[in-house]
Amino acid sequence: MKSPGSLVTLFLFFLTMLTVPAHQVDSVELEFLRTDGKWKLEGLLDIAYMLPETRGVEGAPPLYRDAVMNAPKTEHDRILREAENTMRKLLSLKCNGEELKWEIRFPDFESEPLVLPPETGDWALMNAEITTDEKPGPGKLEAFWHDDQESELIIIIEEGENLGLLSISSGMSGEILVLEAPIAGEVAPASKTPSSAAQSESWIISGYRHVIPLGLDHLLFIFGLFLLAPRWKPLMSQSLLFTLAHSITLALAIFGIISLPSILIEILIAASIAWIGIENLLLKDLKPSRLYLVFGFGLLHGMGFASVLREKLGDLSGKQIAIPLISFNVGVELAQITVLACAFLLLLPLRKWTKQFQTAGSVFVALAGLFWMGERILAAL
Repeated sequence: MKSPGSLVTLFLFFLTMLTVPAHQVDSVELEFLRTDGKWKLEGLLDIAYMLPETRGVEGAPPLYRDAVMNAPKTEHDRILREAENTMRKLLSLKCNGEELKWEIRFPDFESEPLVLPPETGDWALMNAEITTDEKPGPGKLEAFWHDDQESELIIIIEEGENLGLLSISSGMSGEILVLEAPIAGEVAPASKTPSSAAQSESWIISGYRHVIPLGLDHLLFIFGLFLLAPRWKPLMSQSLLFTLAHSITLALAIFGIISLPSILIEILIAASIAWIGIENLLLKDLKPSRLYLVFGFGLLHGMGFASVLREKLGDLSGKQIAIPLISFNVGVELAQITVLACAFLLLLPLRKWTKQFQTAGSVFVALAGLFWMGERILAAL
């Protein structure tokens, strides 16, 4: 009769094969502005992400800039119609709990001939402007993001010398402005950008989500660490060291100090998972060399996370980037602790089969890493 550990491993292995691991998720980045009694959100949208036939479709190709610019007017009209419909499903704005009506325009399509913004990969992007009337204070202006594709809404808010940067996950809201009571004779009420605590919270959630549920490869690496020595003290040391390491390369990559092709990084990350699984099978107990290995692989995984944050934070200064960067890594660490806690709960009823659980789990980790490595190598060819 098969042990429970073998059955759990078999189930998890097939579950993993059906899931595509990746750190990268879709995001929409908008800047918040105030002009002439209006509140405005403006930024670039990926046209393919706005259209029903490509949005959220696994393996759907991007739309290319030249192809969209050379398309007939009927296709341009359809793109505008579908993009507005999509944004109205995704975004809602509220002031003091009251939903605001907003208008949207796509200025690129108002000129002849159509010229879309240039992009490194030649993907089709377009400018969007969303406007609504300012409301008097006191109170707060909030954005709600209703996506079902695990995307994020990034909002940049600049009020005088203050800058706010929010990451709003699917199904959540973010506080754009805190409005004070209007002063007699002033056109608009005084306001404040989101507090450091509000900004930190939004980026902690973002970091957590990039491991659970979006970063299956990262999750599996932590599970591999657990399998060799399921004891809290050494595991917390490894987890913190891993977070420190990927914080370093994450920062260096965002500032453009280091850069490697993303496909190479993904292949190496898969190899690191396979390595951990194989080493678990060869070692009888935790050795000091594992700490050096964890730190080295943490540096590697940090470059994987950089693909998520580079586009969102790449134009910001060192001071402006501090809150998102630190908070994102706090979220990642909390997710890693969650993975370890769940692993202990999974092991609890299987204590008498601990050794079999460790062996079967390590085989699973090694096979999954090898599978992903082969898959990514083939994708690179």
